[in-house]
Amino acid sequence: MRVSFLTLPPLKTEYDADHLYIVPRLRDQMAQTVTHLDNAARHYSRAMLIGGAGLGKSSALQYMAVSGNARVLSFGDYHPNALPTDFETDSWILLDDVTEPAHINHLESLAAHFPNAKIWATTRTPNLIPKEFTALELQPFNEREIVSFAEAWCLPTEKHSSRLNRAAQDFVASVQANAGTRELAITPLYLFLLLQVYSPQTAAAETQVEEKVALPIAGGGAATPFDVPQRANISPLPARRAQLFDDYVQSKLATESDPDFAARALEGIALSTKRGQRAQEDHLARGYDFLIERPSGRVEFKHSLLQDFLAARALRRNPDFAPMREHLLDPAWREVILFYAGLGSSDEVVTALQENGDLEMAAAALAESAEPSSALLEQVVKALVARAWDDRDERAIHALGWLRNNQASDFFAAKLRDKNEQVRLQASYILGGMHTDRALEYLLPQLRDPSADVRDQVIASLGASRSERVVEPLLVALRGDPRVASSDTRVKIAAAKALGEYGTDKAVPALIVDLQVGDPAVRAEAMIALEKIRSDFAVKPLESISTTDKHPEVREAAALVLKDMQAQ
Repeated sequence: MRVSFLTLPPLKTEYDADHLYIVPRLRDQMAQTVTHLDNAARHYSRAMLIGGAGLGKSSALQYMAVSGNARVLSFGDYHPNALPTDFETDSWILLDDVTEPAHINHLESLAAHFPNAKIWATTRTPNLIPKEFTALELQPFNEREIVSFAEAWCLPTEKHSSRLNRAAQDFVASVQANAGTRELAITPLYLFLLLQVYSPQTAAAETQVEEKVALPIAGGGAATPFDVPQRANISPLPARRAQLFDDYVQSKLATESDPDFAARALEGIALSTKRGQRAQEDHLARGYDFLIERPSGRVEFKHSLLQDFLAARALRRNPDFAPMREHLLDPAWREVILFYAGLGSSDEVVTALQENGDLEMAAAALAESAEPSSALLEQVVKALVARAWDDRDERAIHALGWLRNNQASDFFAAKLRDKNEQVRLQASYILGGMHTDRALEYLLPQLRDPSADVRDQVIASLGASRSERVVEPLLVALRGDPRVASSDTRVKIAAAKALGEYGTDKAVPALIVDLQVGDPAVRAEAMIALEKIRSDFAVKPLESISTTDKHPEVREAAALVLKDMQAQ
């Protein structure tokens, strides 16, 4: 289904417009179940889509509008005292940008007035959920979704069929080569920008990348599931968000007669509108395709993150930190602060945030910086490690993951050698939550931990990893191999679940085998994993199984997976 989701102007002109939109996965916050948007649209009458900037909330509503012949309205186009009550259809009501309690009250009123309508809305704020609405959290992209998106932008050459898209493979390999880039690519907007600034290396300039550490395995010698992938055809891609936005804006303005003048003009508009001034209609003419006029007549940037980035660039031109300091406590300026930290020295920002007691924000600012202060980094990491270990603070764990600090990984890795099972279990959980290559190096050998609980946690942590390096060990664990983990039903269930979370086409053959010959518990988890991955490679085998397998429960399981996959 074609959806006009191109929020920012594309730099590339050749792409497959019919396959640009990847139907996202959603997590029901109450039931903790995961389903795809098209299935959720049939099953939920009242829903609030939750997600940060760039995760695709507005695009999801546009997708639903196409299928429901409806129109998306934005609360931002209406005064809180004059919110919309008339709609093109009373079967679907789609409202974007829930930001305040008045919007929640209005949604509850609409639900009472239109009892038969499906009413969906979006918000960045998890606590803005109307009564009787289900909170559905947009999930980041998994590997299969990243590959599918890349294939829509990197069209195959005449030499290759669509089944072997070398250009897309090279892009994905370039993403995988750096942990920072991998973290960017799971957010749809950032993946879009990565594809816009991506420039394939020529044959003469191709770079061979070898990761630094290959884990040993008992016996040594031959290739093992722990071996590090050798990469070819790698092109450098931004590993930090500020660098990514900077590359994109510079590339977009490069064709202007005076790119620096164009940049300064945009920065001025961004900073003034961020401070509360209204953009004027004449700004559209000098907006270089970054501005848009809303139905209400309001002129604004095509995406709020672009405005925040350009406002940060404007503030960076001023050597005085005072204009930035006055907004440090304002949540609406969070992204501007982080972009500001990523565009130069983050010392003043981090120090001020520490003085305000905002340790997580200080960590985020350090993570954005190209060259963070080692002294400030040590202070923040030490405090976060204590919170993560002593208080089991989830925010501290995520903040350590942003920093990708080796000392933090080493601290928790040392706990993996503890005789106490609970200590190893906690360390495995924290290392998994950090999403770093260093943490991965420590986790993989723990697949052979004597504790089944620890092994389960390690497998779950690997499934949440962004690195392709976890795929083969997880597949071997699913098939049963003592080189990786003890082979039992519990391990296979954990491995199937982890492969579903990681979401790779490579897992499809093994999961289909377990759908046919696995015991009932493994079959059930294989079904869920295949539904999450939703790979085209699974369609024909599942069609065959659903009609020819001699076991009725297997035929039924295959048919259920197909029903989910073909919902769109």
